[in-house]
Amino acid sequence: MRRIVWGSLLLISSLMIAADGKTQQKPSTPAQQYQALLKDYQTGPGGVVKSDEDRMKLIGRVYKHRSRLAQKFLDLARDNPSDPIALDALMQATWLVNTTPWPIEVVGEDSAHRRAFALLERDHIRSDKLGSVCLRISHGFCKEYETFLRAVLKENPHKDVQGLACLSLAHYLNNRLQKLELIKDQPELAREFAGLFGKEYLAELQRQDRAMATSEAEAFFERAVKEYADVKVPDAGTVGDKARAELFEMRHLSVGKQAPDIEGQDQDGKRFKLSDYRGKVVLLDFWHQQ
Repeated sequence: MRRIVWGSLLLISSLMIAADGKTQQKPSTPAQQYQALLKDYQTGPGGVVKSDEDRMKLIGRVYKHRSRLAQKFLDLARDNPSDPIALDALMQATWLVNTTPWPIEVVGEDSAHRRAFALLERDHIRSDKLGSVCLRISHGFCKEYETFLRAVLKENPHKDVQGLACLSLAHYLNNRLQKLELIKDQPELAREFAGLFGKEYLAELQRQDRAMATSEAEAFFERAVKEYADVKVPDAGTVGDKARAELFEMRHLSVGKQAPDIEGQDQDGKRFKLSDYRGKVVLLDFWHQQ
């Protein structure tokens, strides 16, 4: 009898310890949740690509996977607004910048970035970490990117962040103009842009005065040179260097502009000027020997 009672006590004690251990197990911290999501984001879906169809399917899986994780990053920041990890989570939620207009039915909708930018602007607009976000979205097309860049330039107190925001806004506006030119004669691109970014937004952009839009982009490049020339751009020189180069390209190398006169040496070693061939069709092939 004693054995049975003792065995029962042991069993009950074991169950109590197990239950107690389970109840005392602490949930993962916001930082741990962030690291788990980041690992999932960096790993992502894989697959063997043997055809264009396989490639499109893989692109779709990658975009949809990252969009789902962006929503989880957003939820993490929203549930822990006072935790330092909230800013990192929101920055990660904006990481997926759709620079190529893939069909919306392939890549799906990125519903998290709008709310993520709103929270960044509301709660973290003065952060000294926003420079990397500014640079990343400068290659995008979304309306929210422009709103965010203007807000950072206006309200962020850090000169290096202001400089990167100014350069990024100028590049964003110029890049958007080039994309609008691209879709003028390509209806299929227009449909894809409208699907990704909204028909009303695209229609609004197509109605804008191109000369005024160009002047505004140039003005931000000029401001970047004047006020932020010495600000470092990670792995890419300075804001002044980048702004001057893009400004020169806009004013002298854009489609329809008169090419600047250059001097060089042809394949026979003869010196020439580009202006020598004025009125003729000229193909220039630039290369250098290392």
